[in-house]
Amino acid sequence: MNPWEAEEPFGTWGSLGALAHGPVVLARVPGIGVGLRCVFAFPEGLKLWFVAHCRDVAVLPENPPPRSEEEAAEQSRRWQEFPAAPDEPVVHVTVDGHRQRFPLWERGDHTAYAVGERHVSCELRVPGLPADGCVTVDVSWGPALPGASTTLRLDGLAQVAASAVPLVEP
Repeated sequence: MNPWEAEEPFGTWGSLGALAHGPVVLARVPGIGVGLRCVFAFPEGLKLWFVAHCRDVAVLPENPPPRSEEEAAEQSRRWQEFPAAPDEPVVHVTVDGHRQRFPLWERGDHTAYAVGERHVSCELRVPGLPADGCVTVDVSWGPALPGASTTLRLDGLAQVAASAVPLVEP
């Protein structure tokens, strides 16, 4: 099994986890935002809960034409770094030197479309606890929201994970 897939190890089903990090806006421009609601710690790993919202999908062009050769080169570089459709939010998560790409629409637990708007909410499981207590999250949403990087420092993570609240008494 790919450790980055959404399926959880059986151990996390018996626990509510413990709050390791609270809400943070990862990237925002007028009308668009990508955030992290929270990080839950379990002895087996982490769960990250992402949300993304765009108020006006007209700002998400399908394939915007570059205005110059320099812009074309930059666009090409950016799309190599954050490969996805221009109208799709993408998250890269790096833990202990391992980087993984996650298109949020493909993983959406809840995706909503209102007239002219898009919203997605999903959780991502990270196996194991980062040795250095850091999780780096890179987000982008095509050319409308350039790439932004945030490093979460999860101090005392082993103790937090050990305090995960059991769902059922032993």
